Amino acid sequence: MYRYGEGVLFLGFLLAAWLLCGQISYSDGDDAYFSAMAHSMPFWDYLKMRYVDWEGRMTSEAMTYLAFYLGKGFWQLANSVILALLPAGLVHMMKKLVGEQPPARSFLTTLLVYLVILSIGLPVIGYGAFWITGSTFYLWPIVAGIWALMPYADLVYREQVQPLSFLYAIPCGFVAAMGQEQIAAVAIAFALLAVGTEFYRRRRLPLLHLLEVGIMIAALVLLFISPGTDARTQIGIELCMPQFATMSVGNHIFITVQWVLESFAKDGKMLFGLIWVFAAMLLLPQREQKKRICGGICVVAVVVALLPFLDISLFSEMGTGVTDISQCVTQVATPSSLSAQNWLALVWWLAAVLFTLVLLWLLGETLLERMQLTLLLLAACASEALMYFSPTMYASGARVYFMAHVLLWLLVSLLGEKLIRRGRIQAPVIAGAAGVLHVVCGISVIAAYL
Repeated sequence: MYRYGEGVLFLGFLLAAWLLCGQISYSDGDDAYFSAMAHSMPFWDYLKMRYVDWEGRMTSEAMTYLAFYLGKGFWQLANSVILALLPAGLVHMMKKLVGEQPPARSFLTTLLVYLVILSIGLPVIGYGAFWITGSTFYLWPIVAGIWALMPYADLVYREQVQPLSFLYAIPCGFVAAMGQEQIAAVAIAFALLAVGTEFYRRRRLPLLHLLEVGIMIAALVLLFISPGTDARTQIGIELCMPQFATMSVGNHIFITVQWVLESFAKDGKMLFGLIWVFAAMLLLPQREQKKRICGGICVVAVVVALLPFLDISLFSEMGTGVTDISQCVTQVATPSSLSAQNWLALVWWLAAVLFTLVLLWLLGETLLERMQLTLLLLAACASEALMYFSPTMYASGARVYFMAHVLLWLLVSLLGEKLIRRGRIQAPVIAGAAGVLHVVCGISVIAAYL
C-alpha cells in the first residue's frame, strides 16, 4: 500500500504542476523575444547567433528554442513532467543517501520531500520554474543535474553502480553543465568528491564516472569560452551595475555576502526555519548539555526567521538599497552606508549560517553524514556566491537562488528523515503546516504569476 502511495504522490504532483502551468501566459519581455526568435530563425542559426553574440548556455538555449517553437501546449506538458521529476529526483537521491527503509518510513520520507517544496521562496520557484523562459534556463538544467549525480550517489553510499544509469546520467550531465553555471559547479564539485572518495577507499578510479565528470567539465569550459561572454558582461555592466568593473575586491566581497545573506533572510527564511525546527527536535531530548543549548538556540533562530511574516524587518533588511531590480544600480552599498539596524540583520544572519554549519556537524552520526550535511549548506552558499562574477547580481532576480533552495530542500528532508527514523512521524505534519503558512502569506505573489 505504501509503495502505491509514493506513486500517487508523484501523479498528484504531476497533475497539480500541469494545472498550474496551464495558467501561465507569455510575458512581454524575454518570452516575447524568444518566441519571435524561434519562429524567425532556423535552430542551428539561432544557437550560433546566441553563442557568438550573447552566451554559452547552449543546452538551455536549445531547450528554450524548442519550447517556444513547439508552443505553450508543449511547454505546459514538458514543464509539468520536469517539475514532477524534481521532487522525484530528490526522493531517489534520498533513498541512496539514507539506505533501505521499511515501506511506511519510505512513504513518510517521500511525503516529507513533497511537502517541503511549499517552503521554497515563492519568487524563487515562480521565476525559476513557472516563468517560461526562467524554467528552461533554471528548472530544466537543475533537474538534469540532479539526475546526473545518481551514479555518484551510488558510488559513495551503495558502493555498487548500475552501468545502465549512465545512459541517462551522462546526457543529463551535459545538459546541466552547458545549461547553467550554478548547477554545473555543484554537480562537478560533488562528482569530483565522489570520485575522490572512491579513490581514497579502494585506490581505484571509476572510469565511467570519470568520463561523465570529464564531459561536464568540458561542457562548462565551452560555456565560459563563448565569444559572447565578454560582450554580455560589458552590456550587463553598462545597464545593471556600472561600478562592477571599478569597485574594490573588498567592497565586491561585501556586497556579495550581504546579498546572499539577505536572500536567506527574505526568500529562504522558511527553509532555514525548518532546518532549525528539525534540529531542535533532534537535540532538545538529548542529555548532553551542549546539544540542548544548541537546540535552544535553534528555537530562538526560528522565531527570528519568522518575524518577516509579521512585517517585522529588523533582522531581514540589510541595506542593499535595491528596491527595483529592473533599474540600474548606480551606487552599491558600502559598509559605511549601512544603518545600525542593517548591521544587526547582517551580523545576525552571518552568525546564524555559521552556527548552522556547526549544528549540522553536531547532528551527523558519522563522518560521512557530517560532511554530507555541511557540504549541502556550503554548496547552497557557494551557488549564490558565484554571482560575485556577474554584474547582473541584483538584476537577475530571485531565480538565481533556485539552486541554493533545492540544496536547502534536500538538507531539510535529510533532517526530517532522521526524525522519522527515530519515530517522530510528525515531521511531515510540521513541514506541511510550514508550507501552508508560507503559501497563504504569499497569495499575492502567487497571483502575479498566474
